[in-house]
Amino acid sequence: MRLVALRRCKEGTELAKSIYDSNGIVLLAEGYKLTDQVMSRLLHHGIFAVYVKDKYSDGLIEDTGISHELRQKSLVEIKASFTSLKSNNILTGRISPIILNSFQNICDDVLSELISNKKALSLMTNVQVFDNYLYNHSFNVMVYSLQLAINSGVRPKDLHELGIAGLLHDVGKMVIPLEILNKPEKLTEKEFQLIKTHTSEGYEYLKKQHKLPLLAAHCAFQHHEKIDGTGYPRGLEGKDIHFPAKIMAVADVFDAVTSIRSYRTAMLPHKGFEILYAGSGTHFETELVQNFKKSVIMYPVGITVTLNTGETGFVVKNNDSFPERPIIRVIEKDGIALQDSEVHDIDMLTNLTADIVHSDVIM
Repeated sequence: MRLVALRRCKEGTELAKSIYDSNGIVLLAEGYKLTDQVMSRLLHHGIFAVYVKDKYSDGLIEDTGISHELRQKSLVEIKASFTSLKSNNILTGRISPIILNSFQNICDDVLSELISNKKALSLMTNVQVFDNYLYNHSFNVMVYSLQLAINSGVRPKDLHELGIAGLLHDVGKMVIPLEILNKPEKLTEKEFQLIKTHTSEGYEYLKKQHKLPLLAAHCAFQHHEKIDGTGYPRGLEGKDIHFPAKIMAVADVFDAVTSIRSYRTAMLPHKGFEILYAGSGTHFETELVQNFKKSVIMYPVGITVTLNTGETGFVVKNNDSFPERPIIRVIEKDGIALQDSEVHDIDMLTNLTADIVHSDVIM
């Protein structure tokens, strides 16, 4: 099984996993063989990559992480809950017990999978352009924050509160007009200042929710602070920033730069880590950046990538010490499929001239 862009699929390609729409409804079941007409409809639904079966990846075991089923179920619930929050006046309303219970269940389910899986977490690959970046980002930041917290020695009894905080860290953005949040052009200074208010808006809203841990409000307020004091909204230095907010800052930046946005394409994972390395010791705690690298598999097994040599293939194994340089099984060269006898593996750890320049789920 491997993950491949829909544009690479041909008639008769067999699905290795079922495909769902943004409401959790099965569009196509595992085992379905694609047609040109169906692929066109999938693109219309915003689905640009699918898991497929083929002879080159037969028997390949996908990297463990958050299951596709849990991710899909969680996103549907997050969408419904956030939509309800916004319709009930995000500035003055209270989170209903039903929504709060939904958030807690999502966090519990994610924690259960992360704790039972002792390996590093797969990159939060997303085969679908979900209809609002905020839903995906909120889920991803929660997952990345929890995995980083686990690997940083945060006490098990504190993980649930941190997960809820991660899920709600950007809730203040719900009062920012979508035309500004999704603006493809550069923001004006006035617009940028308005977006920055999401930290204080989130804090004011969450601190009124007496059934939520106060930590959620603090993380919403502080996740854009930097340890050298150059962040916002208060310019706090490291000693004054809550440790969970420092964790969330790492998770937030990494997911933001490796996700598709209205104003730019997504960075490749190793480029996203370069952003974290560059801010290590100034924007982020160095130890947290180091732990995050150990926490996330940059290029999960089965993900399709293109190299600077013009060769395309998929990851068959990761090099633990250098996750940015996996082993790739090459099946195409300059867009032309190789003969079976020409298919070969490249170990990027020994072939130092090879670099990943594109990934089918990071566009």
